[in-house]
Formats: sequence, C-alpha cells, structure tokens
Amino acid sequence: MFPSNFFYEPWIIKCHGANKHTTTFIDPMKKTVEEKSIAEMKGKLSLGCIDEWLFLYDEQSKEFIFLDLNSLSRVRLPSLTEEPSLPRETIVFTNFSLSSSPNHPNCVIILHGVKLDMGTYTVQERFFMCCQPHDARWNKIPLDQEINGLTSAILDGKMYTCGVGNCVIVFDVLSLLAGQLDARTISAPNLPRFPIKNMVDKYLVESCGRIYLVRLHRYCQGPINNIDIYCLDISSHEWFRVENIGELAFFLSGMSYVSVCAIDVGVESNCIYYLSLGGGNEGRIYKFCLDDQTMAFSLTPTVETANEGRFCWFVPTRRLKRTIMGSSAQPTNVLNEVNADKVIMENEITSSVSRPWSDLPMDLVELLLPHLSLVDALRVFTVCKSWNLSSDSIQKAKTWPWLMYQEKTDGTCKLLDPLNGKEYTTSVGLPSSVFPIRMLSSKDGWVIVLDAANAMFMSNPLNEDVVKLPPLEDFDEDFCGITFTSIPTSPDCVVMAFCADILNGNIYIYKWHSGEEDWTFIYDDESPMRTAAKTNPVFSQGEFYCLAETGELGVFNPVEETWRILDKLRPLYLEDDVPLTGKEDCYLLELDGNLISVFKCNYFDNDIRIIKLDTEKMEWIPVKDLAGWTLFLDTRASFAKPSPHKSWSNKILFTAFCSGPIKICATYCMESKSYDIHFCDTKNPFDSVWLEPNLIRKCLMDVPC
Repeated sequence: MFPSNFFYEPWIIKCHGANKHTTTFIDPMKKTVEEKSIAEMKGKLSLGCIDEWLFLYDEQSKEFIFLDLNSLSRVRLPSLTEEPSLPRETIVFTNFSLSSSPNHPNCVIILHGVKLDMGTYTVQERFFMCCQPHDARWNKIPLDQEINGLTSAILDGKMYTCGVGNCVIVFDVLSLLAGQLDARTISAPNLPRFPIKNMVDKYLVESCGRIYLVRLHRYCQGPINNIDIYCLDISSHEWFRVENIGELAFFLSGMSYVSVCAIDVGVESNCIYYLSLGGGNEGRIYKFCLDDQTMAFSLTPTVETANEGRFCWFVPTRRLKRTIMGSSAQPTNVLNEVNADKVIMENEITSSVSRPWSDLPMDLVELLLPHLSLVDALRVFTVCKSWNLSSDSIQKAKTWPWLMYQEKTDGTCKLLDPLNGKEYTTSVGLPSSVFPIRMLSSKDGWVIVLDAANAMFMSNPLNEDVVKLPPLEDFDEDFCGITFTSIPTSPDCVVMAFCADILNGNIYIYKWHSGEEDWTFIYDDESPMRTAAKTNPVFSQGEFYCLAETGELGVFNPVEETWRILDKLRPLYLEDDVPLTGKEDCYLLELDGNLISVFKCNYFDNDIRIIKLDTEKMEWIPVKDLAGWTLFLDTRASFAKPSPHKSWSNKILFTAFCSGPIKICATYCMESKSYDIHFCDTKNPFDSVWLEPNLIRKCLMDVPC
C-alpha cells in the first residue's frame, strides 16, 4: 500500500478528504510524487503527524482519528459537536497538542480553534477543546487570549504556546481537561525588533525534556531568509539563545513537528527541516544547517486540491537506520591575513623599482583592478599617496559586487568574491559585540544592519566605518523596505524606511537626514500605494521608486514628501493578463540609467522575465538580452554591472552558492534560459546581501609618496 522505502526515510503526506480519494506521498530525496489508495485514509483530511501517528479528520462522521502508520491501527476521538451558529461562520483549528502517544491511556489531546466570520474575516470566538482517547465528548473551554504560534509543546503536564507579542502562555493540561483555565504568562526571549511579528513563523518544540522556540524569518513577508532558536530554562522561566541543537533534527510543517535523533533517521544532524508546500505547482523543502549558518531548499511538485488537508512530515524512527556524513568545512582566507610565501621585504621593493609607483598611469591601474583579489585591491591604496587620493577614479573601475553574510556570531562577516570564487573574513565594525545582525539594505559599499539589541547602524565592512542611526521605536507595521540616497558620511545622505499598515492600507515612511537625532515620521492617509512587492525601493534621479504587489510603480519625492503612481503606466503582468500576486520573486533595480524589474513565478519554469521602463512611452518593455551586463539579484540590494569578460555576460547571479572547495554563486543564463548551477540545490546564507565594493578610503598620510 505504501511507497517503497516509506519506512526507511522521511516522507511528506497529504490526505485530501472528499476532494480526492487517494493519498499524496512525496519523496523529498528523489523529488517524486506518488498517489496511493489506502482505505483507512479515504475521505479524511490530514492535520499533522507526530511520532508516526497521522492525525486525521473524517469529514462525514466529524471524528478525529489517530492512525498508526506502522500497523494501521486507529485511536478514535469523539465526534465534533461544535457547529457554526450562522451560515457564513466556520470553525478553523489552528493548533493541536498531545501529552503522550495516542495509545497511552493517560494521553490528553488539546485542540485550539477559532470561529471565523467569513464575511468580515474576523474572529468571533476562541476556544480550546480537550479530551482523552475513547471519551464520549470534548470539553470546550472559552479562551480570551489570542494564540498565534503554529505549534504548542507539552512538557511535565504543562502546555506552552505563543501568545500575542513577546509572551508565552503556560496552561495546566489537567485543568484544561477538567474544563478550567489555569494559566500563567512568561516572557518570551528578548527578541530583536526586526523582523516584526508578521514576518515570523513561530514553532514551539519539545525535545529531550526541553522546550525550544524556533523562529523562521521572512524579509518583507517574502521567502524565509533567517532563523533563530531559543531554549527555555524551566526552573527560572528564562530563555537563552542556542547556536546548535547537537545530534537532533527538527522537522516542522503546518501545525505539527517531529524531533528525532538525526542518526536514527539517516539525516544530517544539527539541522532543521521545514516544509513549505501550498497551492500552485511547486513547493519548497528547506534545510537549515546550524553548523555553518546556511540554508538550502529543494523543490517538489505539489498536488493542487482544495486547501483543506495539510502536508506534513512522516519521520520513521524505528526502522533501518543510515548515516549521512556531513561535508567538511573548508578553510577561508582572512581579510588581514599575510601569506608568508608572498611577502616581499621593503628593501627588495626599493631595490627593484627604479621609478615611483605614482608614475604608473591611472588608466593601467583601473585595468588591473578587476583582476585583483579582494585583499590586493584594498592594498592598492597603501602603495602611494597619489593612488590613495585617486581612489574615486579607481572606484569607478569595473568592480563586481561581493556577497556579504554572517557565518558565526563572533562579530565578523564573510565576503565572497563571485568572480574569483574566493572567500574572506572581515569585521563588521559595529561597536557592539551582540550578534547576530540583520542586513536590511546595501548601497555604495555601505550596509544597513540591525543588531540583536535593536540598534541600527550603517557600516562599511571594507574600512570598518560605522554610522549609528536612531532607533525606530514605532517600527511595528509591515516592513516594505529601506534604502538611502548616498553614503552616510555625506552631509546630504537621507535614509528612508517604508512600512505598510495592512489594516487600513496606508504607507508609513520614516525619514532620517544625516546629522539628525531622530527619525521624521511621515504619514499619508491617502497614499496611492497599498501594498509593496518584496523588494527594496530604488533611489533614482532624486526620487524613490517602489514596486507594488499589484504591479504599479509608485514614486515618492523625499523633498516634497508626496506620493504618486506613474501615469499611463500599465501595471506589470506575467502573462495572459494575470497580474502579480505578491508570491513571485521580484527585484527592482537600475541598469544603465533605466529602471528594470526582474521576476519569476517558480523554479520549475526556467524562463526569468525582465522588463524595462520606457519613460518616454511610459510603458514596460520586455528585455530578452542583457548584452554586456550582469545582474546581481537580492530583495535587499540588486545591482547591474558591465561584465568583465564574455563568460559572465548576459547572466544573473543570485545570493545562493554551491558548497565545495570553491564557493560559486548560482547563475542564470539569459541566452540558454537555464541555471548554470541547479539553483534550488545550492546553499544560501541565513542572512546575506550583495555589497557593492566601496574602496574609497580616508587619506593615509603615512603612505609613501
């Protein structure tokens, strides 16, 4: 009945209820989908899977059933007698918890449900429903507190669940079973302000007698790009951040989780596997590796049916085991490292040079710079004073962006040179040692970062210059993006942060001018922009351009503090007059003085679409060829650069890279319409950004003349 190898490796399962009489099985390793007809699963919806027990809901009998996938034995729960009182009302269960295995006589099952008014999409009632196996009915307990975590965890008779804001609510399980609320609230970890709550998926996990809080971060509500984990000290009710989970592996999906010893199920340890499958024709299976702070995702086709049953992990733990050896870490260069076999003594330089370096024409220096490594490029400025003073001319040479990311929480970051495949380590330059940091934007060699203490900085990691920004105290709306006009050491630098209030559809803007002590709050209750695509705004020709989810292009003038939608500009469409829905990967950037937008719907369709704004005709024009340009894409910062040679021409680079002796960024070729490296199998740092090298350094008075 089951697919081959079903009990030997993790699988993904979905039961479709009355919509489909077969059960969908997805092999995440082989990326295959199989449909099987299993009588015990027909007509039922899958809600989750815990310890090889599949949690099902029978739509006809309104019964909840736990099905043991090993023996196909069942544990039945009472029928659901709770019915909506009005036709337009519906009951949705968002969370379920077990105190022990379903076949244990003392097992307690707790459901968290809400009654929704489908006309207004408002919550009319919140409640718990509790029972034990073979009880005659459920106990319903009204709940006046909002529960917003995706899972709850039970340990020692206490159920831990995420409440509103930074709090965790602890319920006594036996009291709930008796129809009473016995609860206390404990503080959640001291979490950074960004990302805000609407950009975080929270999972509470019980594992080996501990309670973990796993937070998955999204940037602008887009794809997941970061993760952090906290563990609760049960005695003091205090949280502490953990950098690894040792030999464990967590499997997260929907409203269920599985915690196992990794070696027992043949997967890599110290990893979190997250299932993100929904409607459409593709889904993502993420693997977050805590060893090197990277993530990778693989794609698998999904079966589109009514959005009722849930995809969930089935992780067999009592079958044949296998081990997977992790790849060994590769050594990296350090930015200030001195290679002994390349050191040339000062007296040797003096004796071998008959003319001063300052006589070398700057045109030749600019030609050499693109072929130098990162370390050698930085050393150019220390050769002589004339080269240091001419750094602006050198900066205009064909220098490529580097990928900046954080691998360890030790105050350093990595810089990956995609052209040469070399990696370096440098200090971020922040005055605080509290890490990790969040990278929000990048421009002109400067990065806007947010540390774990919610302090915001602008940092140039190449010369460790730092400018502190005022804190954004009211940064509670949906973050839409942040960017700036010029380098922060310039007196005319302006930083703009864009936020959207999803309740009233307005755009809020925070403005900071160089030298000011506080942000200026700009409120526009008649903003034409209602939603923003998941990409940072672009500053061009004195104005900020923002791409909306509906495809319009909004323009904000920072001087007049006014919004406008470009007149006569037809919104972006994918094909067949289907507008953007906000689910696509969108990028807005400037190429040779023109605004272009790059987007794609999924990774099964290799055709990436590029559209250029024609300001004279005020219309979007398809771009089929990048000619001599190369694109570096990321939602936080995207750049277009002239290609240094033909092999990189007409290509797009993403922030993902392949792991190996030399890290190579994932590329897409516009000519062949294919990925040179299979994009969905590459690694991606938790938090990364393209950094446009700013090699302009302060004048060094002690360099040779």
